[in-house]
Amino acid sequence: MIAVFRLAPNSREIVMKMLVHTVAALALATAASTALTAPAAAGDLLYQAAPDSLTESLDGKPYWAAQAQCAGLFGAAAQYLGEQGDTAGAEEARTLALSFADDAIARLRRDRGLTKAEALQVISPAVLKARADGAAAVASSEGELSTWNFARSTCLDVAEAYRTQTSWNGQ
Repeated sequence: MIAVFRLAPNSREIVMKMLVHTVAALALATAASTALTAPAAAGDLLYQAAPDSLTESLDGKPYWAAQAQCAGLFGAAAQYLGEQGDTAGAEEARTLALSFADDAIARLRRDRGLTKAEALQVISPAVLKARADGAAAVASSEGELSTWNFARSTCLDVAEAYRTQTSWNGQ
């Protein structure tokens, strides 16, 4: 016998939000645990996530770490899409990957006073790990609730928040 449970409308919404947050957090944690567990330096610009958002797990983490992770994820997408013959999609993902990497390098240079080469050394492990971990997520990207879709949406939220924050406060 199968038990059927009926949830009140608000309960369904709460359960769905919890599921979405859990999947997004797992996708991000899997993709770049190295960068996101690195301690922030005193001068690092930190991400401020809205409560109950896809990016909630990034709250208080350095922007450069999230940007490095996203560079790797979109790098994996570019490679996968190119292998599938989707040249337009691959080029779009490649452009996003480079934009995230450039932003991560620039952020580290500004926050920590590093040279471009030093900043590249700092982000490289996170980018490479996220690229390797992201390959599986991209390859299995089926539907709106796929790990890749959550990770992609999270990265786009990070990019938007970064552009907004750095434009209004000059950082």
